[in-house]
Amino acid sequence: MATYSIDCASCGRFVAADIVCGLEPRASNEDALYLSDNNTYWLRCPVCAEGSVKVKHGGVFPVASPARPIRGIPDDVAAAWEEAGLSIAAGAYTGSEMLCRKILMHVAVERANSKSGKNFTEYVDDLESAGLLTTGLKPVVDLVRRRGNTANHDLASTKPEEAAQTMRITEHLLRGIYELPGLVNPLP
Repeated sequence: MATYSIDCASCGRFVAADIVCGLEPRASNEDALYLSDNNTYWLRCPVCAEGSVKVKHGGVFPVASPARPIRGIPDDVAAAWEEAGLSIAAGAYTGSEMLCRKILMHVAVERANSKSGKNFTEYVDDLESAGLLTTGLKPVVDLVRRRGNTANHDLASTKPEEAAQTMRITEHLLRGIYELPGLVNPLP
């Protein structure tokens, strides 16, 4: 069976998905099928058996979320993290920026004992005061706050590469605060 490599949006794995429909016969041999970048293919993941579609321009739908699972994060943070990834997958880059900013608030309240309702500069300061950010990382994490602030209060839309960078910064923050300590003190 012919395959097409994708990131499966359902199971999150990089797979050689089976092409279940969309191959065209070769003009010279009606029994031989061939792949063409200009075709639409219906695909099935060999791991989870869910379907995707590769359209003529090359996009695959549904789009896989870039929000990889992170161990040890509380349910409310996990929900915001998943939603930020789904926003990027749907092309809602500005929404993803706003959610990553909200994640800073969740983390500051949960891990740095911040009070809900503070301004976001104070949340970043509280993360630093609690020893969860090093001095060198504070400006990097503050970028998440600034971009989220722009997304929330300005008319300009977020660029896809900015949203992807904000997701990477947020992921590293979450892994450093929740997942890495769980390696030393395993989570239940």
